[in-house]
Amino acid sequence: MKQKLALCALIAALGTGAASAADIDLTITGFGDDTGLARIVVMDGEAGYRGEIPVARIASVPIRAGRAEWRADDLLPGRYAIIAHHDRDGDGALNRPFLGLPQEPYGYSNGVWTSFGLPDWEAVAVDLGEAPVRQAIRLRMNAFAAVSQMALVGLPALVAVFGALALLRRLRRTATI
Repeated sequence: MKQKLALCALIAALGTGAASAADIDLTITGFGDDTGLARIVVMDGEAGYRGEIPVARIASVPIRAGRAEWRADDLLPGRYAIIAHHDRDGDGALNRPFLGLPQEPYGYSNGVWTSFGLPDWEAVAVDLGEAPVRQAIRLRMNAFAAVSQMALVGLPALVAVFGALALLRRLRRTATI
């Protein structure tokens, strides 16, 4: 009986140690303004990063003075990846209206950046263990998306200007005839 109690105590102690929480402190910078929210997505392992399993955590935090801070103190130890973006309109999504390019600034864990596609898993992987982990993400705007935004806004403006000029030219011609 004493052996069974000792075995149960050992299993309980091992189980408690395995389920201990890991802490991550995240600071996000690179916001153009304080509107909207900072949206944080934490993915569990490479499968989570590739979208094969549900995300481990999603959070939205306020932006103050061009920065956002977030702390998770209940994640299980393991490997994670983090993506953050400036959710300007508060819709909870990274807007991708034109060619699937992100229209809001975003960034990855470990300060990794790419303008096209997901960065390599090993580059963004963060190991969480017993010691708290600090991460800093600087948001950036995708260059292709920035150009597409200018084109979407600039193209109609150019058409309007050149249309007005063509109309003025035509009106002048008819006035001289």
